[in-house]
Order: sequence, then C-alpha cells, then structure tokens
Amino acid sequence: MQFRKTIPAIALGVVSLTVPIAASAGTGSSSPTIEATTADSPQVESATLTDDNGKPSGSLSVKAAPKAAAAQSEKVFSTGTMTGEEFSSIGLSWKKESAVDSGLTAETRIHRDGAWGPWQNVPLGLDDGVAEEAKRAGAPAFYTDDADGAQVRFTSPKGSLPQDLRLSFIDPAKSPAASSSSSTSSSTSDREPSDREPRTAQAGQPDVKLREDWGADESLADPGYKTQPSIKAALVHHTVTGNNSYTQEQVPQIINGIYIQHITVLGYGDFPYHFVVDRFGGIWEGRKGSIEMRPGTEIPGILGGHASGFNTNTFGVAMLGNFEPNNSEGGEDTGPDPKPTEAMTTSLADLLAWKAGQYELAPEGSTQLVSAGGGGTNPHPTGTVLDVPVISAHKDVNVTACPGAKLYETLPDLRKQVADRLGAG
Repeated sequence: MQFRKTIPAIALGVVSLTVPIAASAGTGSSSPTIEATTADSPQVESATLTDDNGKPSGSLSVKAAPKAAAAQSEKVFSTGTMTGEEFSSIGLSWKKESAVDSGLTAETRIHRDGAWGPWQNVPLGLDDGVAEEAKRAGAPAFYTDDADGAQVRFTSPKGSLPQDLRLSFIDPAKSPAASSSSSTSSSTSDREPSDREPRTAQAGQPDVKLREDWGADESLADPGYKTQPSIKAALVHHTVTGNNSYTQEQVPQIINGIYIQHITVLGYGDFPYHFVVDRFGGIWEGRKGSIEMRPGTEIPGILGGHASGFNTNTFGVAMLGNFEPNNSEGGEDTGPDPKPTEAMTTSLADLLAWKAGQYELAPEGSTQLVSAGGGGTNPHPTGTVLDVPVISAHKDVNVTACPGAKLYETLPDLRKQVADRLGAG
C-alpha cells in the first residue's frame, strides 16, 4: 500500500500533522508534502505522527487556541487527507512506556465509494492496559470496511500526544491465507483430522470455526503454543472495533484486522483472545490452541493476552461489537441500549459451558486469581489475590469499561444459562 497525504488549510487553534498523500479535490497543488509512511508488512503500512519525544513530526502549523477554549493548553492535532490503496481497518499505536493524556480523544472520517463519511470517535483503549507480551501500546483495530482514504484528528486537554504515535492502515486481504477465508467456512466437525485439530470429538463442543476460516496468516504468530497449567476463570470482553451492524460476510475481515493490528503493529505474539463470538452467533477460534486446550493433555491451558496482569489461569472470550451505551467508546452510534443479540448470548453460553465442563468450573461460583502486576489499568500489585466470579468480565480485574455496560448486566443470567447447560442449576 502506498499512501500520500496533503496538508489542509489550518483552522485557528489546530496543530496539523501532515503525512503525504495524493492531492485531493480542493487542495492546491502547491501544498507541501512529506513522505512519512513505512511498510510494516504486506498487510500494514504506517505513518509516523510524533517523534520519540511526542513532538509532531512532519510539516506543522500552530496557532493559539481560541479564547473560548476550555483550557489554553488544549490542542487539536489533525492529519491531512490520506488516500491510496484499499484498507479495511486502521490502527493507532504508540511507545509502550509513553505517558498519555488521560483526556486524549481521537476521531476519524473515512473515504469510500467516492465520498467521505461522518466523523466518528476512535476508541483509544486507554482503559484496557497493555498486555505483558505487547511491544507497543495502542488502540484496537478500527474497522472501516473497504476504504481508500482517511483523516484523523486528536484532541488533547494537556496539548500533548504520545511518543512515537503511528497511524496504521491494515489490509488483511494481503495475507496469504485471507483469500480462502469465509464466514461460511466449514467447522471443525466437518474437517479431516490434522495436527491443528482435536484428535477426538470433545463432549459438549459447539460449532467453532478455525483460525484458517478467518484467514489467519500463521507465519505472523509466534511458533508453537503458549501453554499454562490450567484455567480457573473466563473473562468476557467486547472488541469495540467501530461497527455494530457488520454483515456476516465481514466477520472474518474484522477478526483478521484485530489479529494483524495486535501482532504486526502492537507486537503481540498471537491473537489476544482465545475466542470471538459474532452477533450472528458464530464462534471463532482466536489464539492458537484454544480449541485443543483441556486438562490432562499436552495443552492443559493456553496463555492469552487479553487482561493485564490476569492472563494466567484465565481464558478470554471477546464479543464482536461495542456494548457501551451512547457511543462512549467510539465507532458507530450505539444508542442507549446496545445489547448483544440473542444468537450471540446463546453461543457465548454454549462456549462457556463447553470449557467450564472441561475444567470442572462452577459457573455460578467464585475463584481466586493472583495479579501479575504490570501497573497501568491493573491497579492490583503483584501477588494480590482477587476473589472473582468464575465467569467474570474484563472490568472485574482491570480498570476498564469492557465489556460495556449492556453486556456486563447480562452476566448473572449468563452464569445461570451455563449452569443449566451443565446440569448444575
């Protein structure tokens, strides 16, 4: 992918970061441009927006904030128009150790089919922490559908940006395996046995689609399995990928964008969550080995990257969407009551019953988890013992809104559904 950015007119009180792109309609040809893109992989191209000190890189124009501004230090940082080859997600990332203004917000508007869409909030994941295995901090992949242009602007009450801030354009279609993925691909029960699949049928296993079904490029992930001794709890998440009305055909592309953002941009070793559940009730394998893991085997548990300080003894299930009311976490307008669909919650209960049965977990019981520390959004120092429900949410162990208020309020009923499936109700 090759992107060029134009430098737009500068509004009062706006700091403009410009990283090149072909001149768009209405932009004078004399506007200066700079080359500021780097190819991270065939699937990702990134533009560097700040240097190692958090100073905007590239050509800038700065003017004093309007007198009516809430704070004289507040600034808006805005990229120029970026157009080029198609992409389907964008990602934001920054230096892992960087201080980040807690009030920092980001917005984007996307160009597709010859027109610009509305400005949308981009979730920055500032309340989600940074997994121990990550090499960079950053936001979830923001799904744009097939697009060919973007503009991004940041508002900082403190007038600062993170160090080594980058904007990445993600095109999973360039993954070698992506062309074979399909939302209607066959499940594990329809396939011939292989080294990547359970040797025997697992009792209670729901229909789970494999990594190859969403087009995982296995050459990107760390080789082998990241095992752990056992599982004591499940943590429920939401992905906040920017679109709650995605189609069934778009699901593999969205999941693949999450994968590429986490591995290629953020430096994870693999997909962060063990499983993903979509709004149509589809269950997808996320982290490699999650289907096979069960007690008494060579893979007693798989270590995930989904909850800072609490990945050990847990597995993570992410619901594809945003379940925080009134769009407070970004992306498509969620309205006041963004509940998960019935198909989604049914499949989540089926999935949790399967794994709870394997690990002999009490769905309506509690357990103890030990914090591995890490700071940030994990407020529990290393060694802190936390009493949590066996079926918990991300917010039960970290300071975060995840999995969204409307999904969180369903957890008591979810625990009962899982217990009923196991005959423990």
